[in-house]
Amino acid sequence: MKRILKNSSIIFIFAAALAFVHPDLAELLEPCLIPAIIVLMTFSLTEIELRELDVRTNLKPILAALGLNYIFLSGLTLVGAVLLLKDASLWRGFIVMVATPPAVGIVALSTLLKGDTKFALVANTSIYALSILLMPVILLLFLGNTINPLEILKILLELIVLPLILSRAIVRIPRYEQLKEDKDILINLGFFVVIYVIIGLNHDVLLSEYGLLIPVSIIGIIRTFFACTVVFGLGRALNIPSDRNITYALFGSYKNLGLTATIALLLFGTRATIPSAVCILFEVLMFPYLSMLTKRQRLTLS
Repeated sequence: MKRILKNSSIIFIFAAALAFVHPDLAELLEPCLIPAIIVLMTFSLTEIELRELDVRTNLKPILAALGLNYIFLSGLTLVGAVLLLKDASLWRGFIVMVATPPAVGIVALSTLLKGDTKFALVANTSIYALSILLMPVILLLFLGNTINPLEILKILLELIVLPLILSRAIVRIPRYEQLKEDKDILINLGFFVVIYVIIGLNHDVLLSEYGLLIPVSIIGIIRTFFACTVVFGLGRALNIPSDRNITYALFGSYKNLGLTATIALLLFGTRATIPSAVCILFEVLMFPYLSMLTKRQRLTLS
C-alpha cells in the first residue's frame, strides 16, 4: 500500500479519474484546499537546504533555470493565452500560472530521471526565494485593476512563506529522519485533495464546454510537451551534459499547478482554476514522455 501511496503518477491519475466519475465531494472538500496545499508545500520544501545554497558558484545555471521557467515557459503560456483566449476568467487563471514558480517536485523528478538533482535543489530554492517578489509584480502588472495587493501578500505569506518556515521547523524535529521516509505520502495526499477538488469543481465544464476546452488544451500541450521538447532538443544541440539537460527540461516545462489552482481560486473563483485543472493532466503525462526522451538520448550516446 505504501508503494502505491508514494507513486505520484498513480495518485494524480486516480484523483483526476475519481473527480470525473464522482465529483460530488469536491464542494465539501473545498475548505480543505488551503490546508492541503500548505501540507504538500511544507513537506516538499523540507528538501531545500538554505545553508547549502551556493548561489555564486551556480549563478549562471540558476539564471538559466530562472529564464527557462519565468521567461521561456511563462512567455509561451502568455502568448498562447493572448492568441487563443477571450474568456476573462481563463485569462486570469493562466496569468496566475505565468506568475507561479516551478513545481517543487522538480527536485524529485530530477532524481527519478537521473538529472542533476543538486543543481535542481539549488536552482529551485533560489527561484522560490525570488518568486516572493516576482509573483506580486507579475500579477499586478497584468491584473492590477482586478486584484487587491494586500490579498496577494496574504496569499503569498500563507502558501509560500508559512510552508517555508514550517519546513525549517520540521527538519529540526529529532524524529525527522523517520518522518522523512513517509513524507512523499503526505505530499501525494495533499496533491490528491488539490487535484480532486479543482477537477471536481470544474467537472461539468470539463465534460461539456468543448469550445472552451480546445484552446485551453492547446495552450496546455504547448506549455508542457512542446516546451519540454524544445528545451531538451536545444540542450542536446548545445552538448549540455545529459543530467543537467534533463533538469533544464524540467524547469522549462513544469509549474507549481497546485499552488496556481489555489491562488486562482482564492483570487478569482472556480472558473479561473480550469487552466490548472487541464494542465495538471498534461503534466502528469509529461513524466513518462521525458523518461522516453532521456532513454532515447542514453541509447544514442551508448
